[in-house]
Amino acid sequence: MQIMNANEFVMLSKKTKLSKIKFLMKNIKYCLTKFNKFTCIKIVLFCYIPSCSFLAFTLIPEGGYKIRTIVIDAGHGGKDAGCHGQKYYEKDVALKVSLKLGKYIEDNYKNVKVIYTRKTDIFLELGERAKIANDAKADFFICIHCNSASYKKGKKIIINPVPCGAETYVMGLHKTKGNLDVAKRENESILLEDNYQNKYDGFDPSSDEATIVFSMFQNIFLEKSLSLASKIQHQYREKSKREDRGVKQAGFLVLWKTAMPSLLTEIGFLSNPDDERLIGSDKGQDLIARALFNAFKEYKNEVEDNRLTDQVKALDIEVPKDLPEIKLEERIEDNDLEYEKIEKDTTERKVDVEEKAVLKVSETAKMNSEITFKVQFMNSDKKIPLNSPKFSDINEVSEMQSGVVYKYFSGNYSRLENAVETQTKLRGKGYKDAFLVAFNKGEKITLNEAKRLLENK
Repeated sequence: MQIMNANEFVMLSKKTKLSKIKFLMKNIKYCLTKFNKFTCIKIVLFCYIPSCSFLAFTLIPEGGYKIRTIVIDAGHGGKDAGCHGQKYYEKDVALKVSLKLGKYIEDNYKNVKVIYTRKTDIFLELGERAKIANDAKADFFICIHCNSASYKKGKKIIINPVPCGAETYVMGLHKTKGNLDVAKRENESILLEDNYQNKYDGFDPSSDEATIVFSMFQNIFLEKSLSLASKIQHQYREKSKREDRGVKQAGFLVLWKTAMPSLLTEIGFLSNPDDERLIGSDKGQDLIARALFNAFKEYKNEVEDNRLTDQVKALDIEVPKDLPEIKLEERIEDNDLEYEKIEKDTTERKVDVEEKAVLKVSETAKMNSEITFKVQFMNSDKKIPLNSPKFSDINEVSEMQSGVVYKYFSGNYSRLENAVETQTKLRGKGYKDAFLVAFNKGEKITLNEAKRLLENK
């Protein structure tokens, strides 16, 4: 087959009388073998989202880049309830958190326009949500959802009540089966749309071709998407004391068509009784909204380069205690649900499995069979040599790759106190978000697990 340039490829798609996205799906593997990645990205933009061509011609205004418009998308709504727990529906919890987050942004940043995809309990198609963001030429698209650990067994939906915590997704390839399962559950909303087969061109989110298109397109905005996602998870973990399930990638339809940085955050598990009581309560919803606002504030200061001039203070965060139990008469009746009786979390561990096999250490940071502690002080979408001048005043630098993100650590200590001392020094050097990480035989584990293992020695 003769090699074509990008414009010839698009012209050929027009002659086939197929929809452009179908043509692209059918020929994507050929495209990837013949063109470099950036040409493929252009093809995706030409073939499917011509409306975002403004990105190539938008000039940075005098005074530097400023965030002017944020679109907040409350997941599900109307006839699409999403998942549910014993008492609360995902569509209701997501809406309340979205409105709280929007109000915090509106109250603190008068020059930032907040647009909500919905402010009431209405049904919106996934494509319509993205269109709202694209039409507004938004600077960021934030989707808020609730999680559920479940699987289908015949007509029954089996609930695993153990998994808990929060995780944030950016668009990309399904790195693990767990990521794919979450995306598939959220993408099922299209089944409630009229004529969804034609609207999404027979779209199958689990197909290889679809995920290739996803990863190519959102790579344009991946760096900024990852930046805010990482800050959100930091707020969940360090300030809100939530179980941190990490930043992940998966193919979400609602993020697919957005022509801007975007993310989807799962604020907690409605299938977990403790998580449900937290995110279902007004105090818990305010906790999440404050964490999201603080992360947005950090991101805004970073991209606008105004860390020293920003007068807006981070919101205080107080973790609510003694949340009331859900009463028997308050519980949702659902005969299709059945709760598993299990003793431990059988879903993905908090630490992404893709992190396990890619730990790389500097020559001085030796692997051993004991519990060790390090301080994570930096994330980067680009690999930085461990002997870089950037790390000249940092002891024992090591690196771990997680998906498309490179994580950098300092130290390799057998005593937690030594790691805490290094954390304090790094924060004094400007790495304000530096935090502690534990390992067992080179495998990343939680701090609580490390403490428990040390106590049992």
